[in-house]
Amino acid sequence: APIFVSTPFQASVLENVPLGYSVLHIQAVDADSGENARLEYKLIEMAPSSGGAPVTGDSGFPFQINNSTG
Repeated sequence: APIFVSTPFQASVLENVPLGYSVLHIQAVDADSGENARLEYKLIEMAPSSGGAPVTGDSGFPFQINNSTG
């Protein structure tokens, strides 16, 4: 199973940072080898008003992650 190098993840973003600004780097490692060691990263917007359930549809979530490198 993948293990994150450091947790928890928390960051603050100033409102005037340029588009594409790197806010946080996330890294995980997996002891498996080959295709079984391939990791995929994904951001999911969680809505506080829905008890932490993922938000569906186009909500305008302003963040992106490289799904291969974190």
